[in-house]
Amino acid sequence: MEKKSSDQWWQEDDGADSGNAKQVIPTHGTPEIITVDGRPPEKVRIAAGILAIILGGFGVHKFYLGYTKQGVIMFLMAIPGFLLFFPLFVTMIIAISEGVIYLTKSDQSFYDTYEANQKVWF
Repeated sequence: MEKKSSDQWWQEDDGADSGNAKQVIPTHGTPEIITVDGRPPEKVRIAAGILAIILGGFGVHKFYLGYTKQGVIMFLMAIPGFLLFFPLFVTMIIAISEGVIYLTKSDQSFYDTYEANQKVWF
């Protein structure tokens, strides 16, 4: 018998009553994320999103995701931002936007986009 997709909550019965369908109850808990090397993902989507919303103006979420260059850029924009306000405002808008994007993605989509493919901005 071939394995059915984890997001498929029903499957047809292969028995004598081929017209009937049986219900398969999905397992609860964290859905399995398929990674490139088979290990669990290193970064947590919710942690990255919360860091982006709360401390993202300083690039903390970029450092968390391993994007050091982009984190330094955001941090250096935030330092004069205390005096000029505009650079800090720009980094805050970018960080809040990224935080919302992180939190609205699925775990698999987050892994594919930001860990496997290393997409650095938005």
